Amino acid sequence: MRLEGKKAIITGAAQGLGRAIALDFAAEGAEMLLADIQGEKVAQVAALIGENGGRAEVVEVDVTDAARVEAMIQSAIALFGDVDILVNDAGGSGTVGIQQIEDVTEEMWDAQIDLNLKGTFLACKAMVPLMRKRGYGRIVNISSSTAKGNFGALGTSAIRLPYASAKSGIIGFTYQLAKDVAPDGIYVNAVMPGFILTEEGARVRGRYEILNENDQANMTSTVPLGRAGRADEVAKAVTFLASDDASYTTGTILEVTGGR
Repeated sequence: MRLEGKKAIITGAAQGLGRAIALDFAAEGAEMLLADIQGEKVAQVAALIGENGGRAEVVEVDVTDAARVEAMIQSAIALFGDVDILVNDAGGSGTVGIQQIEDVTEEMWDAQIDLNLKGTFLACKAMVPLMRKRGYGRIVNISSSTAKGNFGALGTSAIRLPYASAKSGIIGFTYQLAKDVAPDGIYVNAVMPGFILTEEGARVRGRYEILNENDQANMTSTVPLGRAGRADEVAKAVTFLASDDASYTTGTILEVTGGR
């Protein structure tokens, strides 16, 4: 198992990609603190892992709140002694609908930047000093192909400008932090998911499934591989970057987009 004996924090673990990453980490032997603002839902993920013989603790956290992020890190240290891996998945694309720049309010902008970029910054800021002391750490940030200007699902696109800006910011943040902390034995990478359908009942899948067959076909036609991706395919990429298999990989943005 590639993560046997490793201790990890995964934010945004209640559903979607975060949930898939947590399940894959558990299958690879990691022990985890699963963090999410949705306390009941993230507890369900931890319970599922426990039923299958793994260990996952939970904490309810708002990643835009520096004090609560710091408390999350300290909770993991109290539980496990050390933290080897940090996965920053917490985020979201906000209100559904397509708007022009003149319709985007400062409040919309700030909310998206705070959730998708500031949250990643705060978690890394709290975690890096502890990893630096040990001379070891693996950080994986979750960006999005929206950062390249790719359009979302037909009829389901969220307000893309602030979201794309935040996800682009994660790319620049990852590149720079990787260079800053490489001498300390800390690896920093990001995964860029494309058109991914997560578990049944998840928001993106629900938006896709209400489209008619023609619109669904138009969506998949934009992907060279001809289909939507699965959450477990993204999770496998994160697991690789979090493992020692990626021993010469840092400052990399790994696209999981089907070639889109």
